[in-house]
Parts: sequence; C-alpha cells; structure tokens
Amino acid sequence: MRHQPIGRKDMTNSGGGLSICVFCGASPGDSPAYTQAGHELGERLAAGNHRLVYGAGGIGIMGAVARGAADNNGRIAGIIPEFLRECERNHDIPPQEVVITDDLARRKSIMMDLADAFVCLPGGYGTLNEVLEVISMNVMGIEDRPLVLVNTQGFWDSFIVLVDGFAGRRFIPEEKHFTVVGGPVEAIEHIEATAGSRLAATME
Repeated sequence: MRHQPIGRKDMTNSGGGLSICVFCGASPGDSPAYTQAGHELGERLAAGNHRLVYGAGGIGIMGAVARGAADNNGRIAGIIPEFLRECERNHDIPPQEVVITDDLARRKSIMMDLADAFVCLPGGYGTLNEVLEVISMNVMGIEDRPLVLVNTQGFWDSFIVLVDGFAGRRFIPEEKHFTVVGGPVEAIEHIEATAGSRLAATME
C-alpha cells in the first residue's frame, strides 16, 4: 500500500480548491458504468484542483475514483480504520495521504470534518449510512454543506421514492437536503457553484 501516513492535524487543505468527500462502494456493482463514473469523477476533481477525501480503498468504485484523481495528479486524502488497512495492503492503492483511525465511526467523522461538500456514487450499506448522516445534519441545521447524488443508471431512484414516501407521511421535511444529478460533470459544477461561492464569501 503506497501512502504517506499522517496525523489528523496535518490534513488541512493547503493546495487550493475545495475538499470534496466522495462516498461510494468498495464493490464495482453490476455495471461498468458505475466504475466509469467513479473514474470520471476523480478526473474532474483533479482538473478542478479539488482534493479528494475518501475511504482510502483501492477496489470497486472507491478505487476507480482514486485512480481517476491520481492519474491526473490530483490530491488525495484517504481515511481508513486500522482493521481495514491490512486488507487494503493487497490492493493497488494510488499514492495518497492517509489517516488511520480506530474504527468506522471515527473514519466517517474525519471525512465529514475535512469536507467542503459531498458527492455520493452508488454503494451499499456504508454509503447509505454516510448519505443519511449528512442529510440528517443538514436537516437539523448542524451543517449546511452541499450533498450531491450522482444517479448513474438510475441507482438513486428507489432512494428518492423512499424519501418522498417518508415526507408524504410527515416524518421528514418535504424539502430535499440533497441534489440529484446525472453524472460527475454536473456534480462538480453544482458544488463549485454552491460550496465554492460560500468558501469565497468566508474568505472576504
């Protein structure tokens, strides 16, 4: 595993651009379109001089995003719990800065703390858990950071139906605290228009 382990305190984004956290699966899923979207997202992050913050994996969609960024000289911050670190040693992990955590909860906390915005690609239980936490924090007003779901091949359609159903029964607000786009290009454009303007305002 080629990486540079560093401490949490050294993870400030000093290279300009935004720190964009990507949630996605360590599996490739049932269609090559998912990993293709992941690789393109990594490319777009690097092209925009944005730092990729992700779960430090080297396989599935997660690995595709990292390789897309690394192949284009992008900056990568990987956050991984100790118990997964040994598993990942056997995978081709792109060069990156890495923070090693004690558990999954701490991993998620650091990823969220580092992010100016979030992009979600297809994934499993872990991805869904991360998506719901960001939405919950935005709903409660704890955070107000852009969350974008990349709806490759309609992956998030059933999730949107579920959310609409919960809202219809008045358990959650009708206002969606996330944006759905068709692909990586739209995801980055939306984040640059929202998180980028907010970041610029705080620096004035």
